[in-house]
Amino acid sequence: MQPVSKWHWLFVSTVTHSRPGYHRWVGRMVTFTEQHQLSTMTVPKKVMEFRLDLRCLQGKTVTLPGVHDKDGRPILLVTVPPETPPLDIVIPLQYLLSIFSNSSRSRGITTILDARKGPWKVARSCIKQITTVFESGELAHLVVLRPDAFWDKQRVENCTSNKKGNPVIFIPRSRLNKFVDQSQLPLELGGSFVYNHEKWIENRRKVEEFYNDVETTLKDLNELHQYLLQSQTLRASQVENAINTSTDMADSAKMLVHNATEMGRELIQNIEYDIRTRKFATEDFESISPPQDVLDTIERIDEVLGTIRKNQQTIEEAWSNMERTFINAKDLCYLEEGVVRVTNWILGHAENLLNSRHKVGYDVSSAEELRREHESIEFQCWSTYGAYAEIIHKINSFSNEDQLTEQQKDIISQKDFMDFVCRSFALRLERRRNILITSLRFFRLVAKYFDKTSEVFDSLVMGNKVIEFQSAGYKLKELQESQANLDGIERELVKEGEKLSDMLSMPVKDALGREIMVDYSEDIVNIRDILDATTARKNIFSDSVELQKLTLEQVKHIDGYEKDANQAVQWLEDLLQVMLKDHSHVGCTVQEIQAQKEEHQMFQETAKVILL
Repeated sequence: MQPVSKWHWLFVSTVTHSRPGYHRWVGRMVTFTEQHQLSTMTVPKKVMEFRLDLRCLQGKTVTLPGVHDKDGRPILLVTVPPETPPLDIVIPLQYLLSIFSNSSRSRGITTILDARKGPWKVARSCIKQITTVFESGELAHLVVLRPDAFWDKQRVENCTSNKKGNPVIFIPRSRLNKFVDQSQLPLELGGSFVYNHEKWIENRRKVEEFYNDVETTLKDLNELHQYLLQSQTLRASQVENAINTSTDMADSAKMLVHNATEMGRELIQNIEYDIRTRKFATEDFESISPPQDVLDTIERIDEVLGTIRKNQQTIEEAWSNMERTFINAKDLCYLEEGVVRVTNWILGHAENLLNSRHKVGYDVSSAEELRREHESIEFQCWSTYGAYAEIIHKINSFSNEDQLTEQQKDIISQKDFMDFVCRSFALRLERRRNILITSLRFFRLVAKYFDKTSEVFDSLVMGNKVIEFQSAGYKLKELQESQANLDGIERELVKEGEKLSDMLSMPVKDALGREIMVDYSEDIVNIRDILDATTARKNIFSDSVELQKLTLEQVKHIDGYEKDANQAVQWLEDLLQVMLKDHSHVGCTVQEIQAQKEEHQMFQETAKVILL
């Protein structure tokens, strides 16, 4: 990753060419770090080929006059000067061929070799170089013009015959019109076409300057694109610096694209203007067609401009992605700050709050006070818990994605640690709350048990010693219910005391899972003493209650006996009155006497039941 601080930019002013309105932006983005080897930008191959000095075409040895043969193929003219040393025409040929598009070259190109004035040895070398440079199918005809003296000594049929598969044709100048119209032949070949080679060189130099500037522009755009791509992997602070730094870069890139586009459009307009001027300079301008090399140049310039626009769109997309990355990175930075803030608060202030509070109370009021203090601690934790829940939700929303950045991976790791710390602290906080709740419940049960036993003892055991026979049963029932209720309170009290003692005996761990030393020995001893005192009180109370219950039962029985005796006397009196009223006479007959006897026996049985 290239640090942002290593990027430096040079901005150079606009340079004006000799022709008015023709400007070239030469501002370049320069980096002093290593150059990028991989490129994702689109660069046409043709723009990068054959950057040679046009002075190799100054001698008019190899020219592209802009004419065509009768089949419409472009003509390339090679002239062998008189008394010339061996010629090297490979590079000029390659350059001129590179001007044509692939489709134009596939249709074929006709080459005319004017060897009328030059040495034949040089002409043969040129023939060999021409056939070597052209690829298969690109050379339609190679027409070699020999001097007239040659044809006086040779048979025309043998020299002009064209063997199958051999594009080389040897003909005199007089037969050249068989292949090319007179209007398409330059003046040096006896035609009427006016070709200005210096003007062609000048126009071509402008095209090459445009290609050079385009190559520089594409290279700078590619560097900017690579820089933007690498900036997407930076952290939030680095991305912000990268955006601030690359703003000038983007402005410079826009200026480069704008000037290159304007240069290309102006160049096309000038080429088209030259074509129109050339047409109107002739009498029959309808028959004049634009040269194929000019058409291919215009097409290539359009392609280059389209490539620049496409690369500009790619950079704009990369810029948008970097801005989105910056926004996401800022959000991730906020998340990271939130994770650190929650973790530090738990490990710092929250842990200190719990570490300073270990007491569980010694009575109801002290336990209640400790519980209120603990509720205030929990209230302080609520805002942190809310931030923790929000952070967990946001991190979980992107943790399931397939492609994660390094910052996202770091935040997920920090989130796991924060989650562990918060959960550990929450468990300790809940354990402390449970201890205080259990302690408060225990001391409340102790107070309730002692108060109830005192109340029952005073009211039902040690109350009025004179026990009335009528209220003995009611007091006995009330005493039994009170004893059952107190026994339930005592059992629950013992259960809570043992539970609290066990909770205090368990080890205590901090938010990092480390065991800390907390001394609850005094509280455990106090709980044990209270349980022992409760047991002793229960035993004393139970003995007194049992004795009182026995006394009440005896009084209840005596009262029952008296009530039964009084009832029996009442029943006997009622029976006597019935006997005196209804059974005082003696029967006169045996049957009547027998019936009275049976009724008397029934009265006797009834009296026995009453007495029993």
